[in-house]
Amino acid sequence: MTAKVIILTTGGTISHRTQKGVAVLDFDPAALAADLGLAEIALEFRTVFAKGSMAIVPDDWTALAAAAADAISAQPNGIVVLHGTDTLHYTAAALSFMLRDPGLPIVLTGSMLPGGDPGSDALPNLRDAILVAATADLGEVSVVFSADAARTAGLIIRGVRARKIRSYAIDAFASINAPPIGRVLDGEIVIDAARARRGRIAPLLSTELERNVVLLKLTPAVTSEILARQLSGAAGAVIEGTGIGHIRAELHATIAAFGKPVVMSTQAVFGGERLGLYDVDQSILDIPNLIPAGNITSETALIKLMWALARGGDVRTMMRTNIAGECADGAADPS
Repeated sequence: MTAKVIILTTGGTISHRTQKGVAVLDFDPAALAADLGLAEIALEFRTVFAKGSMAIVPDDWTALAAAAADAISAQPNGIVVLHGTDTLHYTAAALSFMLRDPGLPIVLTGSMLPGGDPGSDALPNLRDAILVAATADLGEVSVVFSADAARTAGLIIRGVRARKIRSYAIDAFASINAPPIGRVLDGEIVIDAARARRGRIAPLLSTELERNVVLLKLTPAVTSEILARQLSGAAGAVIEGTGIGHIRAELHATIAAFGKPVVMSTQAVFGGERLGLYDVDQSILDIPNLIPAGNITSETALIKLMWALARGGDVRTMMRTNIAGECADGAADPS
């Protein structure tokens, strides 16, 4: 029986080609299908929208989640989402919470070089993503992208663990604080870690988000007055502290006075928040509205807080409960 994969396109570099030295959004990724060498997989391309991912906003996540849910109703083997790389990890996290337990692979990919240009990484990334969507025993959102600069393999990353860590290199994405799900090697899928398996074909679609949430970085120059202005009017916040999540003592009262949920993360890419290891952190943990992020990335914490606030109820409990693998144990630190 022929496998079927539905491909949702949203624009991004994979939908560009270079004209007179400038990348232009006028390439249809469906043109790559003939060169994939996957005749045994039936492909259906559907356009959701067409824009650079730097321009994507929460309304676009909602539209994409609805498009993915509609695609699931057609009962394909899997879904591929073509997306720009700038905010791909935000969208992957959003879909992970909006489409819980999808029962099949929802795979995001894109390219660092325009998809319509010769030698682009678009073709191998798309091929690997389609293979994962069609055949992998996965029932969750993932990102498939180049594993190394030489493009010798594709990396399969859980949607809530992906982060763009390189601005222009081919291997732009990494799995943060958890092992990758697996790799695609010479057309073969190798699963290395625990994952949600195929099963349910009726996803728990929940697209409501509290949009008025901010992600802030604490620097030595941030004063209580500056922090109060940054928090003013927000429904909640994620704060990237220094090191393992440190906050200067004079800022504690400002966070407490804010009164709304504040998720404490870290500016460090790997390792996560680990408050309580230093005596100076004990008072931070006493701030009643502060919620430790653990090893969740700050971007995923932002999306999860937006999702949790929209659902009502005990936000602290929801933030500390594993929903889509974002709170799973295990660290992946390349150092």
